[in-house]
Amino acid sequence: MVEKLFIIGNGFDLHHKMPTSYMDFRENYLKNKPLWEVLLKIYGDSPKQDFWWWNFEKMLGCVDYNNIVKLMNGEALGFMQVKNLLKGKLPPLFGNWIQGVNDKVEPDETIGIDADAKFFTFNYTMVLEKTYHVNEENVWHIHHSIKDFKEGKNPIVGHDFNNVDLMQLLIEDKKKNPIRQDVANMIMNEVANAAKKVNDIIYMNRIKFTQYADIKHFVVMGFSFNDIDMPYIKEIIKANKNIPDADWLLYYHQDGEDEMMINKLLKLGITKNKILPPKGW
Repeated sequence: MVEKLFIIGNGFDLHHKMPTSYMDFRENYLKNKPLWEVLLKIYGDSPKQDFWWWNFEKMLGCVDYNNIVKLMNGEALGFMQVKNLLKGKLPPLFGNWIQGVNDKVEPDETIGIDADAKFFTFNYTMVLEKTYHVNEENVWHIHHSIKDFKEGKNPIVGHDFNNVDLMQLLIEDKKKNPIRQDVANMIMNEVANAAKKVNDIIYMNRIKFTQYADIKHFVVMGFSFNDIDMPYIKEIIKANKNIPDADWLLYYHQDGEDEMMINKLLKLGITKNKILPPKGW
């Protein structure tokens, strides 16, 4: 019976010196490309700012309705640009980019990867399988992997805004400049369809989460407990029958990050005495 689960985020790949941040995506694929111009039309000047890329998935829901209509010379064209970007162009382009990242890296023996454990990873790369020789059956790439891309699947990427959130953003935009409601609704529907839909993913995989029922030791590496992906952690906790006695080991990168992670776990009902002293890396 496997009793240890590693929860792996992008910080794990970054720790291995891999250029897999959204900033890297911008610098290596988008700038000076036609897609860059489309982003500026749909999101205004925001993509020019670093903060936009640090919050890339969340910011995908923050379209600039007025800029779209103003620059597209026609509402229908603006609507199609949004649709083509969010559902047509962006996911496969993102997948193509991540496939070009070299995931054959040197292992870090100091972090204690247990190849016999289970792994729940938000990463698309195959570092666990290639570098640490973890059996593929023990790794769940919740948002797909490079191997999946080669089989025709796209990476799961998107914002976490619900319809109420999106309507509020639209209302704020309309305060600045008027936009026809029917056009705005068309655009908003496409933005809504581009959400990551985490709850749907959880529902479709609810049986698979039961594989974590017997976990007694959780290790979190490179995952920042971001709001978009927190429902997955809640589901893992919900599926586990040892939560009151299970311990948690957190790896953090920046000063203060450890305290943030501890607070997130406390809000999920994990008692402080079950959180081991965090480790910097």
